[in-house]
Amino acid sequence: MKTISTLLISFLLTTSAFSADFMPTATLMIKSAERSPIVVIVDGKCFDIGSNSIMISGLEPTYHNVKVYHQSFQGSVGSFGYDRDVLFNGPVLLKPRTNLTIAVDECGAITMNETTRRRREFGDTWNSGRNYYPFSNGTYSRAMNDFEFDRVLWAISKENFETNRMRSAEQVISSNYFTTAQLKQLLRLFNFESNKLQLAKFGYDKVVDQSNYYTLSDLFSFNSSKDELARCIHAPSPKEEH
Repeated sequence: MKTISTLLISFLLTTSAFSADFMPTATLMIKSAERSPIVVIVDGKCFDIGSNSIMISGLEPTYHNVKVYHQSFQGSVGSFGYDRDVLFNGPVLLKPRTNLTIAVDECGAITMNETTRRRREFGDTWNSGRNYYPFSNGTYSRAMNDFEFDRVLWAISKENFETNRMRSAEQVISSNYFTTAQLKQLLRLFNFESNKLQLAKFGYDKVVDQSNYYTLSDLFSFNSSKDELARCIHAPSPKEEH
């Protein structure tokens, strides 16, 4: 009986390890055009290898809080109380079986490139159970589900400065689709009306229910802001202009 129990435990451990190896994961690559080394912090975990390029594999496919710094000359971030240059700071969505590259050029501009690994892996059910919303042009686009959106909202709300929240919000909006109600919640994180208006105009093409977009006007105090939002809603698309 003891021998059978030992064999069963060994089998369960082996099966568990095999399954873990084949769970869908994602890879994050950070590259800086500057020669100085960078430090990457993902969900509070620091990656520092003394290089201007860092690859992190085996990450869970979900949103992660990512910060990228220039490494200080002492070899660490924020040594002796000095603030380091922040190259990137915001939530990043990693999807199963994907490689996401974040590149920072000499001027500090950020570009992201996502590639998908062709080989399917065990447990890859990323799109199961998701809701799809009709788009006005007859195609379908997936709006961010409530779980993902709540994580994004929480991550952006933790930013100390409104400029950082703006940068993070623009990055999230540019790579996802939302409902008008979700975007309205996002805009409530901002104090300055000019920032709310900028994001409202930026996000118009990224909502799946544009017929409800007029409800965002409730967030604005000045009639000039409401009028500018209305002009954005009624502006012809590039296709309509031709």
